[in-house]
Amino acid sequence: MIPAGNRRSKIRPPRKSLVSSSLESSTTDPTVDYEKSWSILSNAIIQIQNKSVSNLSYEQLYRKAYILVLRKYGGKLYDNVAALITHHLLNRRDYLVSLTDSEQFMKATLTEWDEHLQSMKFISDVLMYLNRVYVKEHKKLLIYDLGIQLFKDNVIKYSDDQVGKKIVEIVISEITRNRNGEVITTNMYITKLINMLELLVESGSGDIQFGENYYQSSFEPAFLASSETFFYRLSSEYVNYNLGTRYIQSTSKFIKDEESRVNFYLPESTYPKLNELMNNIMIKDKIDTILSLPYDQQGLSYLLQPVITNVIEGSNERYHIQDLKTLYDLIGRIDEEQGILRNKLKQHIIAQGEDLPKQIRRSLENSGEKRPNPATFAIKWIEAVLKYHEEFAVIHKESFYQDSTVSQAITYAMREFINVPPSARKDTNAVNAPELLSIYMDYHIKQIGKPSPSKEIDAINTSDSRDYVDIFIEKSIQFLRFIKDKDAFEAHYANHFAKRFLSSKSGSQVISSNNKMGIDIEELLLSKLGEEMGTTSLDKIIRMNKDIKLSKDITTDWKKLLSQSTKKELIDVELKICNVNDWPKSMVKDYKAFTSDENGQTSFIWSKQLRPTIREFEEFWFSGKKNDNKSLYWSPKFGSIDLRITYPSRTYDINLSTYAGIIMLLFAPQSTDNYGNLVSAFEENKELSYEEIKELTGIAEIDLKRHLQSIAVAPRSRLLIKSPMTKDVNDNDRFKLNEKFKSPSVKVKVLTVSAASSVAANAQTKVKTEQEEEADEVKANILEGRKLEVNAAIVRIMKSRHTLKHNELIEELTKQLSNRFQPSISLIKQRVEDLIEKEYLKRDEEASNVYHYVA
Repeated sequence: MIPAGNRRSKIRPPRKSLVSSSLESSTTDPTVDYEKSWSILSNAIIQIQNKSVSNLSYEQLYRKAYILVLRKYGGKLYDNVAALITHHLLNRRDYLVSLTDSEQFMKATLTEWDEHLQSMKFISDVLMYLNRVYVKEHKKLLIYDLGIQLFKDNVIKYSDDQVGKKIVEIVISEITRNRNGEVITTNMYITKLINMLELLVESGSGDIQFGENYYQSSFEPAFLASSETFFYRLSSEYVNYNLGTRYIQSTSKFIKDEESRVNFYLPESTYPKLNELMNNIMIKDKIDTILSLPYDQQGLSYLLQPVITNVIEGSNERYHIQDLKTLYDLIGRIDEEQGILRNKLKQHIIAQGEDLPKQIRRSLENSGEKRPNPATFAIKWIEAVLKYHEEFAVIHKESFYQDSTVSQAITYAMREFINVPPSARKDTNAVNAPELLSIYMDYHIKQIGKPSPSKEIDAINTSDSRDYVDIFIEKSIQFLRFIKDKDAFEAHYANHFAKRFLSSKSGSQVISSNNKMGIDIEELLLSKLGEEMGTTSLDKIIRMNKDIKLSKDITTDWKKLLSQSTKKELIDVELKICNVNDWPKSMVKDYKAFTSDENGQTSFIWSKQLRPTIREFEEFWFSGKKNDNKSLYWSPKFGSIDLRITYPSRTYDINLSTYAGIIMLLFAPQSTDNYGNLVSAFEENKELSYEEIKELTGIAEIDLKRHLQSIAVAPRSRLLIKSPMTKDVNDNDRFKLNEKFKSPSVKVKVLTVSAASSVAANAQTKVKTEQEEEADEVKANILEGRKLEVNAAIVRIMKSRHTLKHNELIEELTKQLSNRFQPSISLIKQRVEDLIEKEYLKRDEEASNVYHYVA
């Protein structure tokens, strides 16, 4: 095929002498025989069309045409040429119509088109002067362009578009065969035919070419309509597989193949239209259905299942990385912001996350723990959540191209299932994330504080180049970032912080991030939490930590004094002195109950072995007037006692709670022999009833029974014998020293039976356990703290804005407090009313939803 750009002749016009002689003859001969000249020209054109050009004289033919134009026969010549070309094209059209084989028809049409363009190039050369003068003056189509127009009208569109429709039908049929996976041999024919159709431009008034070409007006609409039908049929066929992964893979492969076809066959103008059609039908209309398919039909839940399997079972199942990547690419074709994927990911992550506690409990039960304690569950759940996040980090990197919007959706979904609202926690599967994180941290801090590392610490230190402490803190801070109610975490952390100090045998283990002595783990953790949350939010815990430091200093001074004293009845004491205003109320609320009242009466009775030390320390405390403005109260609820007890088998160093130690001291030897030496406690064989122990100690019934269970019922720490031997402690039970007690180790740690284990004994009295009281107290502290924070935030906002509408105030409050907690609408309304009552705010007289700040 000869391009349109080559249609202009390179034959030079006749020499000047020739032109002059022609002019002279034309002027001297007033009559020009048009018919004779046309006969010569028409015969030449026919020979050109029949490819017999070797005998033609282009110089003579050019002169004939030149003279006719010069003598004003240009219009007649133009029309006759058009008629002659039309006649020829109609004859050739009849030949094309007679062909029945598609490939032969395509080949013949292209041959006719190529030969016609070649002919029109030669004819244009002959009629060059006609183009330059007549065509230009009358704004007609150039002869070459006229030939293309005539081909369109007399071959392609003639007789109701007979040949044109056949071309469109055959080309679409061939492309459809290729779409169906057939190998076709007509690729080049298709490309050339489409190029031909693009050159067939419509003509308007005055025969000026304008507007759409035949490809745009006829082929493209038919092709798009056919494609639409094909896409619908193909997508329905893929959907009928009932397999989400197969639909995703098949659709992706087809789209890639279709893009290759489009780039090979069709002009660029068609691609956006076909692309939109294909994306809408095969992706937009179907993707939601595909993603929502159940697990057995391989929807999104199937693609994400390896994540939860790896978390729960600790396996290393391969992800569906490629399928998820393909899914991301498909959705990106219809939604650059990946809104569909983000929404579906959120739904599935929240669903998996909400089911995670149930699966962890089941896993713990299968491992033999019928009633897993809170610490075990907290560790498993938090580790599972962090592992879950790690698994998604891999998918995010390898499948989602580290898309930040998808990352935000994953984080949002995780925050959603981690932060279950309090109203929904009645569900057995619901969790209290702030409390569980505090329990998790409490457990690891205690592990770090142990003299010898546990197997867990050793395992981490050997498998990771980083230190156990670094890993623990990193995980804790990472999980803390998921928690919305950071004020609730602070309250629980303060509670555990206090219990660690009050219940520990000594100060917290000093340990650095590389396992070298030197840095207090509590100090290190507080500094990291302060960096994350701000030190002002940890103000209460920081003040508690100051009390701990003060206690250590006072203990050091006391021990110096003790080392210089000659009083043998004084015992070594590790002091823990707390300012009751800063420490959790659940722990210090009854601190006065263990001290004699104005009448010298007290419900609790300290052992006589401890009283001298208590008196001596009180004198030390108030000496030098350094603590004259302070009161000192002794509380046996926390702490522990070390007793050295010589049993018939051997002597044991036994560490037990203060309550349990005071009970054991009741069985200490009281009498002496004839020589003034204390008689062995086993020789005295003292036996006390439950009621006697209760009267001699004054320990509250709930605590007394719990500690008696610890030292008289628990198999490994049965320091006393209870009769009758039952699991529960009853009012008619009797107790004496267990002379058969044995332990493989000289050092014995007596663990106190948890309050939960003693609930059955207290069920009839319906008395709250210590844990329940603590939980209620923490909730109350959180609520009280939120009231103060909301009040302060409202005053700050109103002081700067002076006047605000109710909804604007809520919006500002939420923004300011979001890093601490999400204030409820009811709480905000209560605090607004409170501030109005206290005359910090006032309502507008005309609009009740508008508030004014009262200076």
